[in-house]
Amino acid sequence: MDVKKQIKSLLNQADIYKAQGLLRDAKEKYVQAGRLIQKNQNIISNYKTLMSAISKKVKRLNTEILRLENEPVSRKMSAQVQNVIREKFAFSKDESKVELDGAIALAKFGQYERAIREFKALLLRENIRLEAAKNILRCYIASDLPDDSVKQYQQWFSGDFFTPEQLETLRVLLQNILDKRGIDVTLPTAADPKTYDVSQEAEGDASGPEIGDDEVLDISSVGILLTQGSDGGGKNYEYDVSFQSGNVINLLIPSTDKSFMDALEPEMVLEQVQFYSPIAMFDGKAVVVSKSEIESGPKEGNYSLDIRIKSL
Repeated sequence: MDVKKQIKSLLNQADIYKAQGLLRDAKEKYVQAGRLIQKNQNIISNYKTLMSAISKKVKRLNTEILRLENEPVSRKMSAQVQNVIREKFAFSKDESKVELDGAIALAKFGQYERAIREFKALLLRENIRLEAAKNILRCYIASDLPDDSVKQYQQWFSGDFFTPEQLETLRVLLQNILDKRGIDVTLPTAADPKTYDVSQEAEGDASGPEIGDDEVLDISSVGILLTQGSDGGGKNYEYDVSFQSGNVINLLIPSTDKSFMDALEPEMVLEQVQFYSPIAMFDGKAVVVSKSEIESGPKEGNYSLDIRIKSL
């Protein structure tokens, strides 16, 4: 990533953490931005101005952290803060996907109800319809509402909004999640002779939908062998994928794995990662994009970790 864009990204993340009340996370991002600016001061024309502004922000944060140290913190996230999250974390270069990224950001911060509304509105956009639908199902699962995810799939299945291939993609994704959770539900498939025209079945390929060369596989879970940090030394951690946007996947890390999170830093390369999709397992690498503690919503106290698939 271009240095100036990386600095801008860190400052944006600091702003959103500050808006949500994650003062220590905000401070960390400001400090990271400051270090990056100092390291590249020869190519940054307003170096002194930026460093002065960051220094003031960090000083104010330190004061606020001390003031709130012994006070109860409000865990309710206002609509205003939700809007800030939605806007600040929409990084896609593709304008048509900016709103999708915003909705995914809301989901990452545990604002599932609002995120579902956003995703449902995006179903009208054909180019992101399938991605929006996948994330609606993931939101219901993350909200511990598997029955609602099944009802949603059945509603789509009984209509004509999605193609048979899209429905099969959604079915495979959700069925895999349900099976892993031990939920005894079998989702209907568009390839079922009872619901799929016989002539279409005869003409089609019985092997099911193919994944295009430029399409990123849906990853259902990952195994990370940590080889760096104080908690490293070859310990393997496995987590289900909460959300996915292209080659960036979001993991919900339980609070009990704080040592794992402490060992990670943005841009750190994870050399040994196993990616599990509904159809296969792949060995590869990933890069840490961001990490934060969730301080509101149903997943409060846990951690959110974004990693980008580097290679499979």
